[in-house]
Amino acid sequence: MNDFKSGRVKVLVATDIAARGIDIDELSHVFNYDLPNVPETYIHRIGRTGRAGLNGTAIAFCDGEEWKELCDIERLISQIG
Repeated sequence: MNDFKSGRVKVLVATDIAARGIDIDELSHVFNYDLPNVPETYIHRIGRTGRAGLNGTAIAFCDGEEWKELCDIERLISQIG
């Protein structure tokens, strides 16, 4: 973790459970390889990017079996955005 925070390591891969305890100030990208069942969890995940007025990018991969989760997330984003 220290190597990632210092910039010596450029990529950090973490499970959803492990990522919950990670606090990184300047995280430019978050990639989601699966969509969570709860839309608020997705918002929490992507909220790790762009903190304190910085820019950030969140990318989510989704397959046909996750269509309902995607629709729920889009609905929530449109309500809070």
